[in-house]
Amino acid sequence: MGWATIMHGGIMLDTTGHRFGDESTGYSEFGPQLAARPGATGWLVFDQRVHDLCLPFTDFRQTVEGGALVWADDAVALAAATGLPEAAVTEELAATEAVAHGTATDRLGRTHFEAPLEPPYAAVKVMPALFHTQGGLVVDGNARVLTAADEPIPGLYASGGAAAGISGHGAAGYLAGNGLLPALGLAFLAADHVRGQNPTSDDLTADSTPA
Repeated sequence: MGWATIMHGGIMLDTTGHRFGDESTGYSEFGPQLAARPGATGWLVFDQRVHDLCLPFTDFRQTVEGGALVWADDAVALAAATGLPEAAVTEELAATEAVAHGTATDRLGRTHFEAPLEPPYAAVKVMPALFHTQGGLVVDGNARVLTAADEPIPGLYASGGAAAGISGHGAAGYLAGNGLLPALGLAFLAADHVRGQNPTSDDLTADSTPA
């Protein structure tokens, strides 16, 4: 679905119909929390406003086009559509609305709701999954793999998930984009360094041609 659904005001309910954490902490931090809930399953709830704001995202559109969303005109209908306890769903939607209006403090510590959710409500069933690992071989500014003594190993480069990136420790240390960043950035640095170490004849000819 994409985390934009949450940042625009969506919430996550577990199989008991209750929210269980601050959804805005980030998907890497929130995933383990969902995995620890009953059935490791949740329902992402949002509204028409959030739906429309997220349509520019390809992953969101594909999910919508795949028929994963259910719609409901009110909290009671939402509970019926998702199979969640009616009392819990009604309670959570009312509590979230009060927080979004600024008339209450979120018991779970969430401080940002872009706007209150309004019917009709949309919901999609979600499950946490390991997307990729982070960390790996330590490299220098040319993407060369370093020994324990911080000496580059001749001819050995690393990029992407094989190299240590700039994220911190654990899920909370993940920085969005750090999967693609070391893949593209370090690969470019490695190629540039290799080219500099092994110039081709064409390079030499071009360099020696008078301006």
